[in-house]
Amino acid sequence: MILRSSLIALGALCLSTVPVAAITTSEIDTDTPVSQLIELANANLARGKAQDAIVYFDVAVHKDPSNYLTLFKRGATYLSLGKNQQASKDFDQVLTLKPGFEGALTQRAKLRSRNADWAGAKQDYIAAKKQGTDAWLELEEAEGAEKLSAEAEKAGKWEECVAQASTAVMVAGTALELRQRRARCRFEQGQVMEGIADLNHVMQINPGNPEPYLQISAMSFYSLGETDKGTASVSKCLQNDPDNKACSKLRKSEKAIERTIKKFNTLKEKRQFASAVKLLIAVGEDPGLLQEVKDDVKTWKEAGYIHANAPNELYASLVESACEAYTEMNNFKKATPFCTEALTFNAQSLPALLNKAQRQIDAEEFEPALSTLNQASEVHGRTQKIQELMQKAQQLLKRSKQKDYYKVLGVSRDADEREIKKAFRKLTVQHHPDKAAKNGVTQEEAQKKMSAINEAYEVLSDPELKARFDGGEDPNDPHANQGGHPFQGSPFGQGQPIFFQSGGGQQRFKFQAGGGMPNFGGGFPGGFPFG
Repeated sequence: MILRSSLIALGALCLSTVPVAAITTSEIDTDTPVSQLIELANANLARGKAQDAIVYFDVAVHKDPSNYLTLFKRGATYLSLGKNQQASKDFDQVLTLKPGFEGALTQRAKLRSRNADWAGAKQDYIAAKKQGTDAWLELEEAEGAEKLSAEAEKAGKWEECVAQASTAVMVAGTALELRQRRARCRFEQGQVMEGIADLNHVMQINPGNPEPYLQISAMSFYSLGETDKGTASVSKCLQNDPDNKACSKLRKSEKAIERTIKKFNTLKEKRQFASAVKLLIAVGEDPGLLQEVKDDVKTWKEAGYIHANAPNELYASLVESACEAYTEMNNFKKATPFCTEALTFNAQSLPALLNKAQRQIDAEEFEPALSTLNQASEVHGRTQKIQELMQKAQQLLKRSKQKDYYKVLGVSRDADEREIKKAFRKLTVQHHPDKAAKNGVTQEEAQKKMSAINEAYEVLSDPELKARFDGGEDPNDPHANQGGHPFQGSPFGQGQPIFFQSGGGQQRFKFQAGGGMPNFGGGFPGGFPFG
């Protein structure tokens, strides 16, 4: 009897490019001959529709369960779909109906090999007279490698364990214990991504076990910082078992952290760094995200979800974020501990390297600062911030090899006009040539000291000259300005007056080229009036 009209219409659609839903047994006429069912199954296989072919084979086997060829074809189709358990059952049935059938023996041997059932696989290859074939030799090599991997794991030889297990996995890809062993050895080596890849296979082989879901989720989320993959894995666990308490607890923790990270990133994008960083650190009774992640990692390690040798990428990224936020706020004091810690996780962290370079500049370690910035630029390119700091370090390095007027006056580089003037007054009183004997120095040494003090003050008290000096140019360097400079000749200048306050009145004096005051032969009459 021919197919129903609905089935004919479905066949026509299969020939077109329009996708259709998979066929069901209810759509097949119960009177369809077995031969026609097999033809339709083969036609669907030719079109790449293995799932539809299975439906036709199912009906054919139901009609004629003694047809071992139909069973074999269905088993082979199951095999192509990765449904090894169903395929194995069909091959078992084929061999019950027709013992010694070579095709079924060979396919079952391969399935047994995939599960590391070495004895069963060898038995089938022997029955099929396949000793000495490539498949036989590969089986023997894999069997030996599997045993060596187990011995290596017991001996703590992780690299050898992984190498031998990898050889065995080439044949025994669905062997549960072998996959678990290679995952364990990879984790011992710190190969978390590779270990997770093995756990994904474990999860597929034994989907009812929640342990791989928990391990994949926790290590993806916390160890690798791949939060999306982490939450996706634990969600799969709950899809399989909605009441699983362990998966529910882990998912709750991950979701809470994920929400806070999103809030932080939103504030960071708006450059609201002060508000953003408060989410990371302890504020009042809130421990902050950094501490929460640290506590979670400890908890999941104790639970066995995170391996002891796994990295800590999520925590590391948050530490770097704290470093960056405080640096953007120009709060280098608070940034420094986070930036220093960030470098322990990632020696190439850009925010941390920029902070390190700034600290080196502040400590007048200009050459190390340039080395740090060159290291940063090799990895991250010449970003604007790297270029700015590099230019600053180069200018300060150049200046450090020249006179340092700030150092002469004993003031910081960010000293204001009042601090500069105060320092100058103090030094002129302390080091005036009239006090040379009292200070235990010669007149010549005292005059040289006063010359340096006077020169420094003239530069730092003049906004224009100070700006030139801060920009890396020494206004008193004859090579810095081809047009000359205001202090050529005497180190104190040619008659350039200096004013400063003393006792409420303004005093004025100027040194001559000879080193003394005009008409006083090298000093004030009656001594220095401000001593």
